[in-house]
Amino acid sequence: MTVHFVCRGNTYRSRLAEMYLNSKQLSDIKATSSGIEADRNLSGIIGWYTQRIVQRHHLIQFEKPKWDQTTKDLLESGDFVVFMNEDIHKEVVEKFGFNGQKFEVWNIPDTGPTDPSWVASSGDEKIVITENTYDEIKRKVDGLVLNKLKEN
Repeated sequence: MTVHFVCRGNTYRSRLAEMYLNSKQLSDIKATSSGIEADRNLSGIIGWYTQRIVQRHHLIQFEKPKWDQTTKDLLESGDFVVFMNEDIHKEVVEKFGFNGQKFEVWNIPDTGPTDPSWVASSGDEKIVITENTYDEIKRKVDGLVLNKLKEN
């Protein structure tokens, strides 16, 4: 089974979810991820705060080298799709006509230059915010594995 995570840029939330699920090394589950606006990040790499989590939580071997842009083919390749928030889900439905039956919408907020609270935060506060986001992603992924994916 393939679980596909979708966020905005594929440099933070969906990438962390993909790495964390793949780090569980479940024989019957593989994670992939993409971003609906990933192509706006010309470097394709994740930011410092995300990389800090990757290193601190030993996810490096599960890290892909760059983002993936969300496409209809990527969405259809997922047996189960997770949208990081409702805005992402709505955009995917509008842009790709997504009508998959097996999906879930999480409420994992985005951070970055468009978020005024992120911009106003100190470096230490940003570390706390990203660690809290990662903890929430882990809880959601663990719940998904326990409650949804094992049923399918």
